[in-house]
Amino acid sequence: MEKNKNYWNKELPYLDGIEFYHVLPFSTEMASAILANRVDYVFATDPATFRKATTTQGMSTETHSQSVVHATWISNRRKPFDDPRVRRAMHLVLDRPVLMEVVKDVAPMMVGGFLYPFSEFAAPKEERDKWFGYQSDSEAAIKEARALMAAAGHPDGIKGLDFMVREVAIFKLWSQAIQVMLKQALNIECNLRTVVESVWFGDAASGNFDLAIGAIVSALLDPSDYFSAWYGKDGPQNYAFWDNKEFQSLSAQIDREIDAEKRQDLIRRAETIMEQDPPLLPVAWERIHELWYDYVKGRNPHESFGIYDVVRHDTVWLDKA
Repeated sequence: MEKNKNYWNKELPYLDGIEFYHVLPFSTEMASAILANRVDYVFATDPATFRKATTTQGMSTETHSQSVVHATWISNRRKPFDDPRVRRAMHLVLDRPVLMEVVKDVAPMMVGGFLYPFSEFAAPKEERDKWFGYQSDSEAAIKEARALMAAAGHPDGIKGLDFMVREVAIFKLWSQAIQVMLKQALNIECNLRTVVESVWFGDAASGNFDLAIGAIVSALLDPSDYFSAWYGKDGPQNYAFWDNKEFQSLSAQIDREIDAEKRQDLIRRAETIMEQDPPLLPVAWERIHELWYDYVKGRNPHESFGIYDVVRHDTVWLDKA
C-alpha cells in the first residue's frame, strides 16, 4: 500500500507505505517472521508464539475476540438430516472442551453456541454451561442424543457420510476428533474428504456434502447482522440450507424491534430454537493474539472486534530511524 497524497485529511496517513505478507492465520511462517523481526506486526498468531512474545523484551501483545465461528454444517437437503432430532443428537455429542484442547497449541479458541458467546445477546456462560452439548461431563448429553437417534429411526447409527474438510490445520485436527466422537457416541461413520479452499466453498454452496467443516464471518456483534446471512432461508452462508419458519419470523421481528428488553427476549427465543433445531454444529469461536514491536505506534487493538476492525492503519507510525 502507498500513501494517498490526496487524502482528505492532510495529516494522515502517517506512513508512506505498508508491505503486507499474506499467509494462513496461526501459521509457522507468520510465527517465525515476527519473532525474527522480519515484520513489525502480525494479526492472528498461534498460542505458542504469543507466549514467547509475552516474555520477549521490546514486544507487545493483545488478545481480543474475533468475528468468526468455526462450525460443521449438515446438509438439510439430504436425508436423514432434514430431521432436527438427528442434527440435535450430533450437536449434543460434540465434546467442545475437548475440541478446544485439540487445537490449543495451534489457534486460540473459545466455546460457544449459535450467537457470539462474548456478546450481551447470547445466553451467559454460566447458563450455557448447564446445557447439554456444552457441559464438561458429556454423559447425560450422549444419553439424550442416543434417545433422539432412536426416536428418529436410527438407533444403529448412520454409515458412509461424506465429511468435507477445508485444507487448514485446525479443521483437519477437528474433523478427526469429530469423526471419533460421532462414531463412539452414535455409531455415525464419516469418510473425511480434505479439499482446497475453492473446492470447499464451491461444494458448500451447492450442497455437495453430508458434513462440512469450515468457518464463517460477520461484521457486527448484533444478531441482525448475521442471523439472516448465516441462518436465513436464503442466507449466503447458510450452507446447511436450514429453514426454520419460527426462527425466520423471529429474526424479522428482531430486525424491527426497538425496545431493548423485548428485543433481547426475541433473541433468546431464537437461540432456544437453534439449540433444538441446529442450523449447524458450533465447534468453536475464534480469538485473536496480535503481536507487534514496541516501536509500532498508533495500533490500539484492545477495543477491536474481528477481522473488519483491523484494516485501518492510517494512524500507525514507526518510532524508529
